[in-house]
Amino acid sequence: MCGDNVMEMPIVFLLLQLLLIFNVTAVNPGCECLVFSATYGKQYGAFSSPDYPHPYQDNISCLLYTFIASRDEIIEITFKDFDVQKSHLDCERGDFLKLFLHLDRAEVNEYTPWSGLLCGGFTDIPHVLYSSGPGLVLEFHTDRRSSNASGFFGHFRFIDRRMFQTDGQKLPGTMCDHQFISSNYSLTRGRFYSPRYPSSYPKNIKCAYRFRGRLKERIRIVFEEVTLQKGDLSCLNRADVIKVYDGRSSSAPAITVLCNEASELEVLSTGPDLYIEFVANSEWPGQGFKSSFQFQPIDSITSDSPSTEPERVNSSPHHKGPAASATSSGSFADSCKHCNEPLNFIKVTEFRDLIGVVLASQERLCSMQFI
Repeated sequence: MCGDNVMEMPIVFLLLQLLLIFNVTAVNPGCECLVFSATYGKQYGAFSSPDYPHPYQDNISCLLYTFIASRDEIIEITFKDFDVQKSHLDCERGDFLKLFLHLDRAEVNEYTPWSGLLCGGFTDIPHVLYSSGPGLVLEFHTDRRSSNASGFFGHFRFIDRRMFQTDGQKLPGTMCDHQFISSNYSLTRGRFYSPRYPSSYPKNIKCAYRFRGRLKERIRIVFEEVTLQKGDLSCLNRADVIKVYDGRSSSAPAITVLCNEASELEVLSTGPDLYIEFVANSEWPGQGFKSSFQFQPIDSITSDSPSTEPERVNSSPHHKGPAASATSSGSFADSCKHCNEPLNFIKVTEFRDLIGVVLASQERLCSMQFI
């Protein structure tokens, strides 16, 4: 196994032709392995393809870059340059870099599930990758055709995984369901994340986040970053979505449905209960979401005169996002011609790639799109 041979690299960048590389039994018996387990007091370490920035060699059967963190850490990989010859659209043949992001130990073999393949130029790949555990492996292959591609160069660092710990209580017998209950003995505010955040979330999951406030409390949610699988403009038929309901379950009125990407989106409940459902069925999951919650007094809302302007979040001037409230009403509700009953709507200030907006009535959903 690659993890059985440790070679630490205390240099700013890597010239592989000067290094001793171990032969190991990993993905196949011909694999060679480089192991990175420390940054030696520096903010980050460095790694690169053979001979970078000069063109890499052809016919590299298997070169493993193995990153080993401590038990309470995850690994962040940041590519600063990437130029790997692209022979096929799916990167499955020719030159490619294979990713293993979800490892309990920094070891791989021919049966280990991989997370993705990278090839092409810098604009073709995600620039930052995260492991979900203390191990991460990159597997580099090149074919027999010579190339002028320069390869890749990047930085790595180790991050405390407890920075991304959900503050709610995980429900026994579930993979990712959590509940958040307001009491004298619990936090009035905190954070919650998609599974494995900041790494990509698993396939085929359904997670519920249940918020239970006290009498005369409401719940404020801020989706600080949402990065789901990208697709068409509408959220109605998307494989990966976040649905927010103004009550105890998915049978309550919907406040909003999120897909694609968004930032600094605020959601307010009308009462002490809020239910969030995260469904992910896509083949290539995104990074997920990071969010904050707060139980706050409902005294500022009167039953006779509901607010028409939801509270604003103190957000970055570069990332002001939409606000959503189950108590709001607005002028573009009239644009929904097929909904005859009063609508709950979403007040929009700015979207990035979050285009599909859902308005909820008591008996049907009416979708609106902004292009």
